[in-house]
Amino acid sequence: MSPVKADREAIARLERETGKDIQAIIQDLDSNEIALQAIYDQQPKPLFKLFMRILNSGAFVAGVVGLVTLFTTPSHVLIAVLLGFVTGVTGAALRRQE
Repeated sequence: MSPVKADREAIARLERETGKDIQAIIQDLDSNEIALQAIYDQQPKPLFKLFMRILNSGAFVAGVVGLVTLFTTPSHVLIAVLLGFVTGVTGAALRRQE
């Protein structure tokens, strides 16, 4: 069977099953696609992922600074970890704004 004949049979079967003309079926599908795209475009961005990314960045910088400080000046590790966390969070937040 040729591809054209198979397509025509499939179209005829669709028209029989739905009771609509092929143009009406195509128009309905296009309308549904436009509606779905509009719904997906209006969904808010996931704030939880953004928040977790910023916190993870802060924790990473805090860990790196804490390890470096542990080997250089062990008495200032707590202060260095806190400053590293604040620096990481600030850097990630500023990077997200641009």
